[in-house]
Amino acid sequence: MLRIAPPFGAAAAAMLMLASVAGAGVTNPNISVVGQPFMRWSDEAGEARKRMILDPGETEFVYDDYLNPYARGFFTIALGEERAEVEEGFFNLLRGLPAGLALKGGKYRLGFGKLNPVHPHAYPFAERFRVLQYLPGGEAFNETALQLSERIPAPGDVAITASADWLQGNTFRFARESTGDLTDPIEVAGPDGDGDRAGEPRPAGLGRLSAFVPISDRSGLELGFSGTSGTNNVAARTRTTVLGGDLKLKLWTSANAYLLVQGEALRLNFERADWDPANTVYTKSSLEPTGGYLYADYNFKVRYNVGASYERYQQVTPDKTWDQAFGLYAGLALLEETTAFRLDWNRFMQGSPSGQPEPDAVNTVTLRVIYSMGPHKAHQF
Repeated sequence: MLRIAPPFGAAAAAMLMLASVAGAGVTNPNISVVGQPFMRWSDEAGEARKRMILDPGETEFVYDDYLNPYARGFFTIALGEERAEVEEGFFNLLRGLPAGLALKGGKYRLGFGKLNPVHPHAYPFAERFRVLQYLPGGEAFNETALQLSERIPAPGDVAITASADWLQGNTFRFARESTGDLTDPIEVAGPDGDGDRAGEPRPAGLGRLSAFVPISDRSGLELGFSGTSGTNNVAARTRTTVLGGDLKLKLWTSANAYLLVQGEALRLNFERADWDPANTVYTKSSLEPTGGYLYADYNFKVRYNVGASYERYQQVTPDKTWDQAFGLYAGLALLEETTAFRLDWNRFMQGSPSGQPEPDAVNTVTLRVIYSMGPHKAHQF
């Protein structure tokens, strides 16, 4: 048996203790839990019309910490009543690469515009704007991707950031319905086939350029432009492209109050794939709706905020009918940012094609409670 002299034994024990402490940040990440239960009332047609609904909402488990002085790791596990999934899981290499580049890889909410990268619990209002349906992905534009970003030298105090993402591209896929004709590739392939080559990997891309201009010691203006494009049908070679511009203005009016104004404008180019049985070829048609949103949020006395929002956009249909909605909201954070209450009223007015009566406006009132345990607070946006 190997024996260690007392002085060396003490030194070895001390080194083991230091190693354990040094490794704690890697093996024991910061862990947070964010709950988001809500109450909702709506006069929308249906079984729940003008009835109060209670919902536990989505619970997020957040794990994050530095992996080393150069990189961070981040995981978000989303838990609902019927499912649990890894909403985000990525590493972020902040320094150490040539030319000041930063590297990010994994599954994450992509940096298109200002709202998509932000988790909903950080919104000052209840729901994501409907115009953001232009972005692939539904609730969020979330992809497995690899990103390179860099600060670009600029005169004065202006900060310019450029980023480029290489995406797996799965969220761009759009399932085409069969025409029923025997020559249709979907019919030829059969129920277990891959008629439109839907399973074939087709990467997509995203780019963003933003500039931050300080107005005072605490106030500032950020302007950004984003673009993304991917294949929605491999066999027909049709693509979905989204372009967007955004602005964010934050003006501090006193030591404990500020006004935030934020908006985005979007343009979609959706190439829809169809099958022409007469000529046995794919055809495509393009839809190019536009839209945007704008909201103003006033935060005062640290704990309170009030605001208003408006959005207007065209439906992704040949007639490009305009829909619009506006809302009012208020929020309260108790003492610190571990508990927040958000009350939201939204009035949605759906348009209709020319010559048809417009549907009744839909009013929705939502009270959401956001509470968190751990370092990832339910911060005000």
